[in-house]
Amino acid sequence: MATLGPASGTPEVITELVRAGVDVTRFNFSHGSHEGHQAAMKMVREVESAAGRPIAVLQDLQGPKIRLGKLDGKVTLAVGATVVLSSDNDFLGNADRIPTTYERLAADVRRGDRILLADGQLVLTAKEIKGRDVVAEVVVGGVVSSNKGLNMPGSELSIPSLTEKDIEDLEAGLAMGVDYVALSFVRMPHDVTLLRNEMRRLGRVVPIISKIEKPQAVEFLEAITELSDGIMVARGDLGVELPPEAVPGVQRRAIRLARERGKFTIVATQMLVSMTNAPRPTHAEVSDVANAVFHGTDAVMLSEETAAGKYPVKTVETMAEIVRAADHASTQAEPLGRFVDTVQDSYPGVISRAAVLTADDMKAEAIVAFTDRGLGPRLISAWRPRSMILGCASTVEATRRMNLYWGVKPMQIAAPNSFEELVQLVEEAAGKTRGLHAGAKLVITTKMPFDASVATNVLKLHTLGGDARAEES
Repeated sequence: MATLGPASGTPEVITELVRAGVDVTRFNFSHGSHEGHQAAMKMVREVESAAGRPIAVLQDLQGPKIRLGKLDGKVTLAVGATVVLSSDNDFLGNADRIPTTYERLAADVRRGDRILLADGQLVLTAKEIKGRDVVAEVVVGGVVSSNKGLNMPGSELSIPSLTEKDIEDLEAGLAMGVDYVALSFVRMPHDVTLLRNEMRRLGRVVPIISKIEKPQAVEFLEAITELSDGIMVARGDLGVELPPEAVPGVQRRAIRLARERGKFTIVATQMLVSMTNAPRPTHAEVSDVANAVFHGTDAVMLSEETAAGKYPVKTVETMAEIVRAADHASTQAEPLGRFVDTVQDSYPGVISRAAVLTADDMKAEAIVAFTDRGLGPRLISAWRPRSMILGCASTVEATRRMNLYWGVKPMQIAAPNSFEELVQLVEEAAGKTRGLHAGAKLVITTKMPFDASVATNVLKLHTLGGDARAEES
């Protein structure tokens, strides 16, 4: 996944990014205008058409941003000093009193709470609440300037995860045809439900990716994962709100919980950050990306590296090389023991597991999953089978979304009217797939009848180019 921005905002660069291996483009709605994103969407769709393969678009909502107000230049806060943080934002701040953009600051902060400034570079402790002001002591000092971020990891913030801006952005994104929506500032399962209800109100529901970046989200991780279609381990804010040493453990646990529930995962933030300004990554960054693959993530994401970096295409090429090497290493992704009961006991859960086991037993070259919304290929992908996975769908939307699933090659086929027609369409699609040949063994999963209300319930063994009637006899 690659974030588009000033460094990658032309058809030429987007074309090179796709050639280098980008499957999903991220539109960061913290920046830019609706018109700008619409223009970028047009470019992505044109590149997609020229490339002849689907490219998914993820809309990343900004969420509430709590920041400092305007300061009188750069302000130095010394260790042990007292500083007042105010809910008012109508004055020029200095080392004694600093404005903030959060109106409920004094209502939500309690005595003893930590307050972090500038991505955690400065640390304060709340000592007293006076009206609309929070009196704090500087524990870790430094220099701070206007509009820097403010985090309160120990406070129960009453601010909603969906702001008025987010709702306006969501409406614009859904109208322009985004394939996924990432929700920022998730703290409770209810936040995911609110976003899905808002989509229903707007008339278009797409898969939701919950960003795990708050301590409260870690606390309710299982429930949030259950309600989401996928999760993103957003390590930037998470590493500010939690002790840095806790983040790798959260990442590993989040990936495991998601795979057990048949959900997809994205690991994001600072994966190859040194390549924002350098043509080569550090060895630590290479290991970081590879370990995310070993832990079982579906996707790895680039942020400022491709949005504003000097080497956006080179960074994607490097990321793709690391991912390919990790996928083919002797230390592959951690095995999945089983799905949780609610998934394992369902028709799609049983069929997906049976497809993987059968393909392994018969050394099938490919598992072909026909789907309406992508669930079947997603569940098969979670098992990390040795066989190729072909995800077939009759809509371009479902085809694009499968680009995010590990190991799935999305293919759009015509909508079949019968089981026999589906087998013929699979034959045609598989016959055009690199690595498959006449005589290849296929495991096909689908459903009968072809109705949106019916779940995957059929598994068929098939030989590419063979006579189906002869097989059945």
